[in-house]
Amino acid sequence: MSSPDPARAPAPGLPSPSRSPSPSPSPRRYDVVVVGTRIAGACLATHLARRGLTVLAVDRADFPSDTLSTHLVQVSGVRSMQRLGVLEELRRTGAPFLTAAHVVYDGVDLSTPVRSEADWPPGGISVNRSTLDAILVGAARAAGAEVRPRTSLRDVTRDPTGRVNGVLLRTRGRHETVRTRLLVGADGRNSTVADLVGARTYNVTANQRFVYWAEFDGVTETGPACVHHHRQGAELTVAFQSDGGRFVVMICPGLDTFADFKRDLAARYDAAVAACAPLKPLMANARRVSRPVGTAYAPGFFRESAGPGWALVGDAGHFKDPTLGQGISDALRQAETLADHVAAVDVGDAARLDRQLTRWRRWRDRDAAAMYWLAWDFSAAGELGPLERALMACIAADPSVRQRFVDGVLSHRVSPHEVVGPRLLLRAARHMRRTGSSRRAVARVIAGRLAVEARRQALTRRPRYEPLPKPSAASAARARAGDAWQGDIADDTADDTAPSRRPTRRVTP
Repeated sequence: MSSPDPARAPAPGLPSPSRSPSPSPSPRRYDVVVVGTRIAGACLATHLARRGLTVLAVDRADFPSDTLSTHLVQVSGVRSMQRLGVLEELRRTGAPFLTAAHVVYDGVDLSTPVRSEADWPPGGISVNRSTLDAILVGAARAAGAEVRPRTSLRDVTRDPTGRVNGVLLRTRGRHETVRTRLLVGADGRNSTVADLVGARTYNVTANQRFVYWAEFDGVTETGPACVHHHRQGAELTVAFQSDGGRFVVMICPGLDTFADFKRDLAARYDAAVAACAPLKPLMANARRVSRPVGTAYAPGFFRESAGPGWALVGDAGHFKDPTLGQGISDALRQAETLADHVAAVDVGDAARLDRQLTRWRRWRDRDAAAMYWLAWDFSAAGELGPLERALMACIAADPSVRQRFVDGVLSHRVSPHEVVGPRLLLRAARHMRRTGSSRRAVARVIAGRLAVEARRQALTRRPRYEPLPKPSAASAARARAGDAWQGDIADDTADDTAPSRRPTRRVTP
């Protein structure tokens, strides 16, 4: 392993020993350079530094600072932070553990408590990102990683074989070349690292809903703190307690209503919250204390997440629909597993390191695929179809299945395939027959569902590579006037996604 080797400046006032210019200082060297030091980057830097690797973690932001995020962490993500050693700091924020899920879909009650496991935290949590990111950055520094804020990545360097072996950084106007054995991009879905190494996206899905959220005071929630997930007709609402006594409410309307929503954003947001019947008892005396923020640009994707001398982690390598609140937990789990793979070999052995990175990328795809498609299904615009309504009824009717689905699947402790499999589909088919669907209609729906699953399995084995959907310049101009479009929205000042002019085709799931 290498260690930082800062160049020494000549003592002030001493004459130069020679008229010839001094040689350029040798670049600093690190085992790993991590670009992006929020959730995934700080977690990865902490784990690697604790295992004795020299780590430089850079971010163009300073900390504490905010970023566009609903800041919901599932219990599996809290478990990752427990292993990171920051659980007590999370407790001190005052955020309650979310120990139950209150889920109502078209009147079908799927509510369940979070299952208690030995040595696990009691539930999920929501901590605002200014606080949470600062906690994780502090853990990385305490572990021995060098954390450098207000530093941006300008370029990568490569050896004669094309392997990434360094980066060009810019810190407060000063440029510096740094050598590294591994470059990791943890810099979000608009990843600069991904662009510079040429990582391709695949199995892309265009979002069908937009998401906006705000914080409230004065919410009265009796009993355990819950994650509320409610769908009535085409309307989808998610809510939960956060730190500071705040209550976050996220609305997820269909994208076809975005133009109308943008014309009077605050009023339309407030009306959507007021219309959510299951939240009305909690919100009787509530007062919104932040402006609604959100995005209409949330395409799902996988990216190639490993190559010679580089890797991508968190949203830089994979992004799924945000309505199930999986992003932070995904980032923590991926970072922890990537650290295990990297630390298992001598990072100076390029061939062995690259084999580990390939193994990690394959694990990441396996780990994320089922939940990726489930999130897409849950966030489909419009009303639930007959099969989905039947599945919800069957899940609600069996307490053990309800527990495994709502708690186990959504906390990433159980694969969706273990619950929504052939047995549950057969139950749903029987339910559809009992509620008036013809045998032919049921057979058609079930056959269609099986065909969708077969296509998805095939995409996992043989991905479809395609660029992300991006708006044209004309679409961007219309968006500023309030029209709906599949791209960044002008009010998303916290989101650094930059528009591109490349068209795309969407995967048909």
